[in-house]
Amino acid sequence: SGTSTRTLIDPTTGRTLGKDDYVGASILNILQLSVADIADKNTRAAAISSSRTNLDSASALLQSSLGDNSSSPLTTDEILLNTFAISFAMQLNQLEIYDNATTSKYIWPDGDNVTDLDCEEVDNVSAASSVLIAMDGHIWVAERNGMSCARMKNAIVGLDSEDYLAAYDNLTAWQDNDSRGLLPEIFREEVCTPVETLTTYMTSLAANLIELKKEISVSGDKTIVIEEADNSTKALMAAVGCVE
Repeated sequence: SGTSTRTLIDPTTGRTLGKDDYVGASILNILQLSVADIADKNTRAAAISSSRTNLDSASALLQSSLGDNSSSPLTTDEILLNTFAISFAMQLNQLEIYDNATTSKYIWPDGDNVTDLDCEEVDNVSAASSVLIAMDGHIWVAERNGMSCARMKNAIVGLDSEDYLAAYDNLTAWQDNDSRGLLPEIFREEVCTPVETLTTYMTSLAANLIELKKEISVSGDKTIVIEEADNSTKALMAAVGCVE
């Protein structure tokens, strides 16, 4: 009770920030790590990092006993506890990676050729300062774009000059593909390595959900945050091109 969070409204003309993913904010409320609880950004970020470490430690004690083949299988309550720990830690990690108030109009660098690629900030970003807040739990599309765009640009910058054209062509082909899917291999290390932790969380969460659904229904108000956290991370990973 009292931990839910609504989607924020972008105050800028044309709604330049895009959609607001507020699942992380709900979890910050539950953990009492929200802006209302900790006003200073750096203090809040440190508390979020510390909380994720604690959740990881709790899950590490339980995860090895998950499944029917364990010599001491987890009880239903332990599986539920582990599932919450993983989904919460996964969302906190997502905030650490993307929730930094840096914006880009596109998820990829824009430009006519490889020498002038840029991650252009969204219009009227100063007018959005009331809602575009680092580490507040709200990840706007423009924030997600900002991090991914910067990493794609870094991938190109780090190439030898003779590979620039191939990288640009691969990026253009990915942009033009409506379904997109995985990023071209040339970008994957730069963009997807920082989010490998999210992939690990998703795998562990999926395993716990399989076991949990054997015991109880994972739906309704009591467990909706688990489903929302899972859907949020899956959508983000697909959008940045790091999962099919």
